[in-house]
Formats: sequence, C-alpha cells, structure tokens
Amino acid sequence: SKTGENIILYTNSERLYRRSFSASYFLYHVPTRTVKKLAQGQKVFVGTLSPNDQDFAYVKDNNVFIQNLNTLNIQTVTSDGKLNSIINGRPDWVYEEEFALSTGISWSPNSDRLAYYRFDESKVREAQLPYYSSDSLYPEQYRYKYPKVGESNSTVSVLVYNLQNRQSIKFSLGEQNDQYIPHFKWTTDNDVLSIVRMNRLQNKLEILHGYFPSGVISAVYNENSSTYLEADNHLTYLKDNSFILSSERDGYNQLYYYSSEGKLNQQLTQGNLDITSVYGVDESKKLIYFQRYYNGPTTKRVYSVPYMKKSEPTMLKSAMMENMTADFSSDYQFYTSIESGYGKPTQVSLYKAKGVLLRKIEENKLLQQRLSDYQFTKKEFFMLPVSNDLNLSAWMIKPKNFEAGKKYPVLFSIYSGPGSQTVNNTYGGGMDAWYQYLAERGYIIVSVDNRGTGGRGADFKKCTYKTLGILESDDQIAAARYLGTLPYVDASRIGMYGWSFGGYMSSLCITKGADVFKTTVAVAPVTDWRYYDNIYTERYMQRYVDNKAGYDSSSVLKYAERLKGKFLIIHGTFDDNVHPQNTYMFLNKLIELNKEYDSEFYPNKNHSIYGGLTRLHIYTRITDFLLRNL
Repeated sequence: SKTGENIILYTNSERLYRRSFSASYFLYHVPTRTVKKLAQGQKVFVGTLSPNDQDFAYVKDNNVFIQNLNTLNIQTVTSDGKLNSIINGRPDWVYEEEFALSTGISWSPNSDRLAYYRFDESKVREAQLPYYSSDSLYPEQYRYKYPKVGESNSTVSVLVYNLQNRQSIKFSLGEQNDQYIPHFKWTTDNDVLSIVRMNRLQNKLEILHGYFPSGVISAVYNENSSTYLEADNHLTYLKDNSFILSSERDGYNQLYYYSSEGKLNQQLTQGNLDITSVYGVDESKKLIYFQRYYNGPTTKRVYSVPYMKKSEPTMLKSAMMENMTADFSSDYQFYTSIESGYGKPTQVSLYKAKGVLLRKIEENKLLQQRLSDYQFTKKEFFMLPVSNDLNLSAWMIKPKNFEAGKKYPVLFSIYSGPGSQTVNNTYGGGMDAWYQYLAERGYIIVSVDNRGTGGRGADFKKCTYKTLGILESDDQIAAARYLGTLPYVDASRIGMYGWSFGGYMSSLCITKGADVFKTTVAVAPVTDWRYYDNIYTERYMQRYVDNKAGYDSSSVLKYAERLKGKFLIIHGTFDDNVHPQNTYMFLNKLIELNKEYDSEFYPNKNHSIYGGLTRLHIYTRITDFLLRNL
C-alpha cells in the first residue's frame, strides 16, 4: 500500500492464460503483524488494494466484488457474469494476450469509485482443446472464446461503480464489435477516467476522457496511420491532468507533452532512437524518466528529460553502464538500476536520483564465477549485409577452438516478429548456455534481426505491413546466403531454430528457402495467419477479405511442396495461443505431398511447453535432432 502499512499477499496460485491467474489472497498489517484472509478464503482473480487501504477489489466467477478491510463485509458490484458469455473486471482471452492486460479494474484516486471492464463475448466463437487425464477414459474438452481473423469480437464496455450509492454508470463508447478499448486508467482527477479507443484495423487511436457522474466522453487526442498504431503509448498523467505520451509519427517513437485539453505543448525527444518505456514523472523537478535505445538497436539505457523546457535527455548513472532498466521510488528520490550484458548476469544497484550510488543490492558474483569457469566464447555483434542498401543487426557465437581455415555448420536462432528483437546485448541465461553447448560441438550460432523487428524506427518495423513473413523470410534467406560465402562457413549445412513466430519463420525458411537451409526446427508455429487471433493478425495484415493475396502468399502451406531438408515440428496439444491446428494442417499438407518430416507433441502443454522436466526433454530432443541432421 502507499502508506506502507498493508501488504497484499497471495499464494496457491493457479494460472489461467499467459497473464491471468486465480489465487488465495491475504492482508498483512505491518504494524501489528497480523494476517487476515480475504475473499472468504476463496481463489479469486486480480486482487487489488484501494489507494486509501480501506477496500480490496477482486473478481470471482466473472463478477466484481469489493471487500472492506475493517469489517470484511463484501459489496457485490456485478452479478451477470457467466462463463464464456459475460466477463466483468478482467479481460477476455484476446485482450489479455494481445493488449498485455493482466487486470480489468482500476481504483479512482480518492478510492470511492472503481472502474471496470465488461466483456460480452456471447457472440465470439469457441475454440476447443482436449485435455488428457489418467483419471478419465475420455479426454476433457476445454472450451473458451477465441476470435480468429475476420470473426466477431467481444462487445466491450467500461463502467464505474460508486461505493457510496452502490450504483454503476456506463460510458457511451458505442455498442459495436469493430472497435477496441485496449486500456483505461484514472487520471489525477477523481472525476475523469482516461480511455483509449482504437478501430478494428488499429490504424486510428483516440484518447477519451470520461466524466463522472455524467458518463459523457470527449476526445482529447487522435492519431492515424497508413499502417498500424501501437496500443501502448506510455500515457502518463500529471497532477493538472496534462499528459505525456509516445508516438511514432515522426518516424521514431518519441515523447510528447499535451495540456489537459489535448493541446500539444512540446515534443520532448527527437532523433533516431526509439523510446521503449516510461517510468514516471517527478513533478517537483519537472522531469520525466524513460528508457530508450543507446547508440543503436542492441542496448537500452534510462534517461530523464524536462517537460517544461527544451533540453537534451540526461542519461542516468549505473554500475555497469550496460543494458539497463530502472525502478523508481514513489517520490523519485531514489532508483534501482537493473542491468546486464552478454556474459554479464544481472546486477541491481540503489542510487539517489542525482546518480549517487548508495549500495549494490545484487552483483551475482557466484554466477559470474561459474560463467568464468565454463569459459564461454564471445558473442560477436555485427551488421550483416543482405543487399547493397540493407544491413541487419546480428550476432555470432563461434566454437571455442575456432580455426580460420575450417568450415563450420551454422544454426540460426530467431524470432523475427513485428517489433521484436533477438539481437540484444543482454544476459541470455539458459539459452546462451545452450548456444555455447552447440558451439562446443562445432556449430556457429547466429541470430539476425530482419526487417519488421524493433529498434530501428517505424519505417523499418512497419515495412512488412500486409505481407507478414515475406520480407522477414527473404532477409533470413539472404543472410544465410551471405554467411555461406564466408570462408569458414559450410554453405551446405545451414539450419534454423525458432519458437512461435520464430517457428513460423523456420517453417517458411525450410520450404521457401529450401535450397539454402538443410535443417530447421519449428516449435509452436503459426502456419497460416487465418488460424490466428484477429487482434494480432489484423493489426499487421488487415482482415482476410481486405488482403487475400497477402494472407495466401504468407501461408507456409503455399510453399510445402518445396520441402526437401530435414524438418522437426513441435507443438503442445493444449496450446491456447497458437492452436495445434496450425501444425496439424501443415502436416496434412506434407502428407498429401508425401513429404518426410519429424514431429514431437507434448500432451496437455501450452504455448510455452514447460513444467517438470518438460524443458529438459524438449531441448534434448531438439539438440539430438540438430546433431544428427545439421
């Protein structure tokens, strides 16, 4: 809590989807060291403490409840929640996945009102996943709402509940499906709720102010794009309800300062370095703290910049001067720097806001010593030329006893999705250890950030619009061709590994680039974008009816007949994100064409394929396949 007197604890958590979970919640009162059981000991979702420490809001059975922490009495905010029909207080599956929402409730500054989502998903079509149990002769069928390309979405409403009169008001946002409300939050004014609205194609974005108790809304900001916009614009409100946000409208993601009425006061940052995070505003010093790229797309640093005058950003101090994130105290008088680099595990240090080091909280000395004992080889960062006017960020790990006159096989490890990056100067943990193991067995490991990835401005990221996968795979194939010309690379032994979007790319490269790639491994791949959810896919591809040629050309099934290398495809049978349907349909096509492949399925495992010894099993399977076939 803001006072520091109460701590909300949860335990016995049970995951639902990527970000959502139910749990048993407790209130720990610090001065008296006493514990109270909340929500009558039941497992609930999104438990949230009010700013004044008096109430606890939560969601159970798709309904919102508020429990007073003194009396433990419970108010019922909604009562119409119904499985696979009406959700109150938390997002539906596709909002959670694609707008990164973990909650659907928000307390007002004065703690007397609670804003909440209402999703009517009754018209959204269901997906079904089998779950196999030793306790049942027949598999269970898990059903949930999953809107695919061109299909109906939930009708989304935003309401505000008044704790005094126990009534809710609904904001007038339109009762149509072809719009999104990806975020809402209270401004610093207890009577004004900020709501972000986007059209279905996600190329128009509005910031609306909803006024309580009238329910009237007004637009204070509008932005349009010829391609698409990001829903997360780091919207931050100041005490006078002026606000700061980020936008890519000048070609790179920059910060802008607006009045409470939506008038542009000034652009706060310029140049060719994208803003990636906003940490908050110190109004006493008139400074905003944020993260952006530093000297190119592989490293990020933390900066401050004044918002009341024009000035260049100032970089914050840190112990390592490596890739950095930060966490600030509520008064912005202190911050912790959290940083790492390749081969340099995370270090956490506490600073005064002026950059004075107070103490090192975690240096990870034991892990640093362990890494030193293993004597891992260096990860080399470089720009890889794929054409006369295009160079791509890349890294390479060579075998420990590298011989210049010897030819080595190469394994690409990629992701490649919109705005993503795998070429980062950060500590890679277990994945880097796996790369080192393969390098020790005589492989060169490479990663390349193709067109469409992040860190190089809007044009570079959005040039793949309506043709998702085509330019990306072109770049990876061209990168493999270039590496094949190097004197120490065996051009006949180039392979690729990828998961999710990376699995999609691996599938494209072993088919579309069959003459270049000998072996690939695809984990949980999309194989045809028509099978994926509509918020993600239509953002980059529009609807199928609008862009049939784009969908058809980006489908892995289109290139299946070209497959001639060794191909391993892996999927969890309970993948709620990228449905196993993607793999099954591709395998059907390969069988129809009498093409050979290897496959591995993990019963009851989701998109992450983890739990127990599962990760050990999957990477043992992948490693053995690569050692035999690449």
